[in-house]
Amino acid sequence: MAKGSADDAPAGGDPLALPSRLRGLRLLAQARRMTLAVLPMGAAIGAVAALALSGLEHLEGLLTTQTWKTVAWVGTPLLGLVLTGLWLRASRLGEVSLSHDLAQARIQPLETFRLLPSLGKVLACALTIGFGGSAGVEGPAKWLGAAVGAQFHAGLRMLARRFPRVRRLLARPGVVVTAGSAAALGAVFRAPLSGALLAVEQEGELNAAQATPALAASATGYLAFIALRGAAPLLGTPTPYHLQVRELFWAIPLGLGCALAASLFRRLLRFGRHRLRVLPLPLRGAVAGLGLVLLAIPGAWLWPRLPVTQGGGLDLVMHLLRGGVLPSQALTFLALKLAATALTFAGGGVGGTWLPSLAMGAALGAGFDAWAGLGQPGLFALVGASALAGAVHRSLLTPVVFLAETTGQAALVVPALVATVTAFESVRNE
Repeated sequence: MAKGSADDAPAGGDPLALPSRLRGLRLLAQARRMTLAVLPMGAAIGAVAALALSGLEHLEGLLTTQTWKTVAWVGTPLLGLVLTGLWLRASRLGEVSLSHDLAQARIQPLETFRLLPSLGKVLACALTIGFGGSAGVEGPAKWLGAAVGAQFHAGLRMLARRFPRVRRLLARPGVVVTAGSAAALGAVFRAPLSGALLAVEQEGELNAAQATPALAASATGYLAFIALRGAAPLLGTPTPYHLQVRELFWAIPLGLGCALAASLFRRLLRFGRHRLRVLPLPLRGAVAGLGLVLLAIPGAWLWPRLPVTQGGGLDLVMHLLRGGVLPSQALTFLALKLAATALTFAGGGVGGTWLPSLAMGAALGAGFDAWAGLGQPGLFALVGASALAGAVHRSLLTPVVFLAETTGQAALVVPALVATVTAFESVRNE
């Protein structure tokens, strides 16, 4: 019997190893798919995300001119939720849930992220967030990125019918949709690694098959975004932080507190949805919007230049990072933001909960830091942001990486990891 060539022999004598020639062909196919499909798709989504975010910020700017700023902060969330409800009813989209869409996308990615319904949901997000609802831009970014990814896959599949060689660029639909989401998230957060992790991490577990294209798409999405919008970090910290052993011990009770706050948020959200679900969407939005007005009044009165209950909460986080916040103020921020976010989504609002959960965690961490007097203002606000986001989203690795990447502070990783693990494990079986 003739002996096989050296190229066809299993590597290292392992009978289960792929022959080197076959392995090389697969690597070549993957490299071709990345270069000709995934990377250009990510860049296109990053550019679209930059334009969409600029448009959303322009809308917010029109609604918050200096003359009407206080009135807009207090009153426009009511208008935004009513308009969102009217749009969802008129477009026949009905009640929208990002978590439901993500679960459905694991089975039917292309059907879940069809272009027109996804654009309709992005418009609902713009109405909710642009008018001051307590929701984050990661929601519309994820929908938009996934929808563009799905259309990109459909376009390649149509080309493949006429040009058979294009078939070599096709990947599984779920992989392409996830990569599209990663590109949009990496762009809007100016954090390519975090964007990819946000797209692929589910319940603390990473999908290895989707990680590589998600990382590649997120990288080019980030590059296209910063080319249009600049590379300023999302969370610029005023001073560098230094790791001390005592902070590791203090991170444990902070993580437990974040777990309690996350549980309270979820219960409040379920209660609000249960009570308001019997109402039609526009009326549901009016009732919840009235609640947002009532919550915004004390914030506008006590902190007239700080949007406490409105938007994703990045302005609130930056305020907390500067320090000088009393524990009572920080707990007030937490209570107002928690209630406003639960009301926004119970009232039919559409958007992301990642940024609001960061703001809630930062408020709790700032209060904890002021009470304990640890001497590094802002450090535990960021640690709390990571822990509460991890507890709300049942995510272990992503919030810690997000924190390090968006601040550039490596010293935050260890206490944030301790607090996030504590919070994650405390809510894991809820």
